[in-house]
Amino acid sequence: MKKKIFSIWSVLLVLIVSIAVVVPGCTPTTGTINVYATLDGVAWPSSATGAVNYTLTGPGATAPTIIDGTKVPDSFTGDPGSWTCAYVSNGPGTFVDITTSPTQSVVAGGAINFTLNFVTPVGPTQVDAYVTFDSWSINGTPVPPGFYWVTQGTIIDATYKEHVAGNNTGAPVKVHQTAWLTVHNTGFEGVEPGPSIWLHVVNGPGAVTTSPPSDVSNQKATVEGVEVSPCDEVELPYCVNVNLDAEVDLDQVVCTTYTKKINWIGYPSPTDIMFDVTSVPLGSQMTLITWACVEVEEGFVDTNSANDCCDPSPMITLGFIPPP
Repeated sequence: MKKKIFSIWSVLLVLIVSIAVVVPGCTPTTGTINVYATLDGVAWPSSATGAVNYTLTGPGATAPTIIDGTKVPDSFTGDPGSWTCAYVSNGPGTFVDITTSPTQSVVAGGAINFTLNFVTPVGPTQVDAYVTFDSWSINGTPVPPGFYWVTQGTIIDATYKEHVAGNNTGAPVKVHQTAWLTVHNTGFEGVEPGPSIWLHVVNGPGAVTTSPPSDVSNQKATVEGVEVSPCDEVELPYCVNVNLDAEVDLDQVVCTTYTKKINWIGYPSPTDIMFDVTSVPLGSQMTLITWACVEVEEGFVDTNSANDCCDPSPMITLGFIPPP
């Protein structure tokens, strides 16, 4: 009986050993390597995958094992041991570093994460152009908001401050500026509706100037967005807003502040102005509000579009005394 039991146990032992040989073990022998990226501290890309080239170097039967990565996020299987991630090319910006460390150890069944960190590049083509309203002037003398009677030979102008900030101080940059003048014919007391006021388009070559001096080119005048030519007549009906504008290209340099002056309205017919008043009934009045926007030429990148346009200026009101 004992022999029979012994024989049974012998057979079972052989079967157990055979099964152990035939069925592979459940213990993992490799680990996982995950690769991610950030741009300015935010996970990149926000969806799908992004193109970036890197290498993973580690152990293996034919060590060193080199894996070429071409996108993020991505995952790889690696033998246990030390793995190093190295940036090669591409990506969303300027490469900074790899966190938590460029060299990490893989354990069987475990996972490690490499994160390639990038920042948005800042170079000589990246600038910040902005414009602000400065002041109203009458015949070159700054005036506060308010009411003013004007006589013949008067020029009403506005000044603006322009600046292009950037790392490449002194580099030349062409700036395109559009300045608007909203004119409202308020008529004169006791008469409704009041008569129209008429403007004459001048668009004189000296109507737009800067300090320090910069070359002014491609100057044009528009009324309600439609380009007008010298000698065209513009009607300002009673109680209607009419938008005039002056568009110019300016040759400027980075990190220099320019004061730009536009001689908007002349009364009547002085030179170097955008528009002059040719027909105005006695005592007629108008209000003026201005604002401007700037943009840099192709080849430069404006990093802050929020300050490309200034707020509308304070209002001034003009009352016209016709020539004798």
